[in-house]
Amino acid sequence: MEVQVAETGPCSRALRITIPPKLVNEHLDQMYESARQQIHIKGFRPGKVPRDLIQKRYGAGILAEAKEQMLNRFFGEACRSKDLSPVGRVAIDDIEKLEVKPDAKLEFTAKIDVRPVFEIKKVKAIEVDKYEANATEADIDKALQQIAHEKRSIQKTETPAQDGDFVKADTTFVDSKGNVLRSRKGVQLNTRIAIHGTDEAAYTAALVGAVAGKSIEIPITFPETFENTAVRGQTGTVRVDALEILRVAAPPIDDQLAKTLEFENLLTLRADLQTRISQEKQRLGKTRQEEQCLQHLLTSHDIPVPPSLVEEQQRASLSSMEHRLKEGGASAEEVKKKLEEARGEAHEDAVRRVRLFFLIEAVARQQKLFVTETDIEAELRAIAIANSSADTQVTPAMVREHLEKENRFGELRLALLERKVRDFLRDNAKIVDRKGS
Repeated sequence: MEVQVAETGPCSRALRITIPPKLVNEHLDQMYESARQQIHIKGFRPGKVPRDLIQKRYGAGILAEAKEQMLNRFFGEACRSKDLSPVGRVAIDDIEKLEVKPDAKLEFTAKIDVRPVFEIKKVKAIEVDKYEANATEADIDKALQQIAHEKRSIQKTETPAQDGDFVKADTTFVDSKGNVLRSRKGVQLNTRIAIHGTDEAAYTAALVGAVAGKSIEIPITFPETFENTAVRGQTGTVRVDALEILRVAAPPIDDQLAKTLEFENLLTLRADLQTRISQEKQRLGKTRQEEQCLQHLLTSHDIPVPPSLVEEQQRASLSSMEHRLKEGGASAEEVKKKLEEARGEAHEDAVRRVRLFFLIEAVARQQKLFVTETDIEAELRAIAIANSSADTQVTPAMVREHLEKENRFGELRLALLERKVRDFLRDNAKIVDRKGS
């Protein structure tokens, strides 16, 4: 076998592979002999069917299978002989036109991408920002305010209506002659949503300041949808007899609020918030430091990228976006437009992801960081615990089986390796207090 390698890019190669007739014939002989042992034709003993008859009946199928086998076999041997490790897509020129024939050589060109070659520089003492790891009183107060905001409810108030309040009232529609056209009891009005036919500004001005027990009259032009057709387009009045003023309000931040969250009192709630906020600040702080380390390394290293890997990443990103848009009810035209607008950004993101992958791999190799079976078992246990409930018990073995079935075990290893690299970079970084605190 003859192999010629041409460099077609920083991470791209073209392999011109020539398989001599002798090897072609040997491979075909093996296939026909295998077929002879499996084919049963009436009148011939097993394994004694003449090759000519096999060729006549099954030759086309055997040659097609031989083509697939030989391309895979000799492509693999060619890569090993030239110490090449393909990544991403493998493309064979004019694969449909290639034919395997007895006594004839087989020539084909395989285009591949290979891992980038670059020298990793210093990865220790990278400057990163110091972060505040502990929750402050202001952090806790802000969290409590957010909790209270989320527990807002409509409550009766004795104070005059404010902008945004609700007014529970009886409404009476009267024409210009004083005739009552329609009455409704206990209607809930909002100061910002005008009764159809009234001027929005006049309506809001009339309701703001309203108090229970008082009546308000608001001019109206009866709309075309008004049930009494005779007065449509005419002017009149809507009388609003206020019954209650209702306001969306947050509950007070006190022991009672804490009890609604199953805490003994406000003090224990604040203690819990302090712990959880501190943990989140530490998580975010560490993540920022890791990102600073990785960005520094990305900036300081020239890492060429295999085009096919970038294309795969970009395609996956756009496919995910397309799925989300369709799930959100976007039209085909909108989906097409959004995808086209996002194509450039998706490409840039794909390039960064691929560069980051090879960077992490290089740091791990330089610093001898490995994913051990102990690491994997610990992660499987964590995933099992996170997905278990009172009704369903998930075991690490079940998680392993699922990942292997979905061909995602490699993803788990890569995620664990990235975590080790991130931890290493952060632990060996130089903390800088840029704020001077």
